[in-house]
Amino acid sequence: MVKRGSGYLRYALMNVAMVVIANNHIFYDFYFKKRAEGKCHRVALSHVCKKLIRVIYILETKNISFEPSLLR
Repeated sequence: MVKRGSGYLRYALMNVAMVVIANNHIFYDFYFKKRAEGKCHRVALSHVCKKLIRVIYILETKNISFEPSLLR
């Protein structure tokens, strides 16, 4: 995530990513995969944010409800 654009949105996404990591095992595993690759906490968290944004985009554009079993 670049530092261009809304700082408020970036702040909100980082906070949401923390909650998603705590409550969804797919995002949890993804976070710890990035940590195992040597990324620091904030960088791994930004990768989770990017994945979360992609999921939200697909849900909104295809007008489908969230199914955890469809995540990879």
